[in-house]
Amino acid sequence: MDAAALEAVVARVLGSGAAIERAPGGVSTAVYRVDRDGDVVFVRVAEQPGGSMEVEAAVHEHLRTIGVSVPEVLALDDGAELGRGLMILREMPGRPLLGSDGVDPTPVLRAAGADLARINGVEVDGFGWIRRDGAAPPFRGVHASYRAFVEEGAQGIHGVAASALDAPQDAVLSTLLEAVAAEDPDARLAHGDFDGTHIYQRAGSYTGVIDLGEMRGAEPWYDLSFALVQDRSAVSALIDGYRDVAPVPSDLPRRLLRSATVIVATQLGRWVVRDGSAALERPSGRWWTSRLRELVDELTTDGAA
Repeated sequence: MDAAALEAVVARVLGSGAAIERAPGGVSTAVYRVDRDGDVVFVRVAEQPGGSMEVEAAVHEHLRTIGVSVPEVLALDDGAELGRGLMILREMPGRPLLGSDGVDPTPVLRAAGADLARINGVEVDGFGWIRRDGAAPPFRGVHASYRAFVEEGAQGIHGVAASALDAPQDAVLSTLLEAVAAEDPDARLAHGDFDGTHIYQRAGSYTGVIDLGEMRGAEPWYDLSFALVQDRSAVSALIDGYRDVAPVPSDLPRRLLRSATVIVATQLGRWVVRDGSAALERPSGRWWTSRLRELVDELTTDGAA
């Protein structure tokens, strides 16, 4: 990112004299922390040249309207100096739940689960990444069908299976992917990266959820499944809070296990398509590969495939 161009657009929108630094995280979307005499805001910049943040801003505003605690959009700009759009968000009070030593996570997770139910209650037209072009709402996924969504994610699976799974595990995964692709769930808004780094708390009380850069249209239980991948111990409290707002299916544990396995397999597959088999040797690749083996073995034991 051109530092001078970023400084110019921030000065134009917010005024001069701000301290700007790259915020941690923000993998898919560049995020900057801007401090003007102790008044902190965050700038999220469109991923692609010429891109707009209008749809992401519309999602924030819609979620706030239905009671979800997400950051307030303070400004939306075309970012002419940068050649890509941006939005400016108010700082979320508190700090991430992950790493908050001494804090009881249960009430925070339960409140987060209630907000998650509200997010997942938003209908989406199609599956996959939320389209960043056109008017919104309605929010639109890039794939018209759930099968296309699953199959697009599974393109690199064979390269993963050859390196990470034995023959019986590979067979279980192949069966699962075909069975899941044949399903026809409702398309709902998913946060897409729902974990303890994006759940915020202050003094043990939930304050909200941040970072919608990975939002997508998916099955209604996608985010709970992602939480299962990341931290199984968080799922029970999340579900309790979810139930306070919306019903959950009686076979939810089976659905979560199946979706979690597909999430891990498709994430690894995307890395292999992008970076080759070397992606599986990185620390993140090794962790996700280990998680895939665990989930496939659990599927086999539970007969959920």
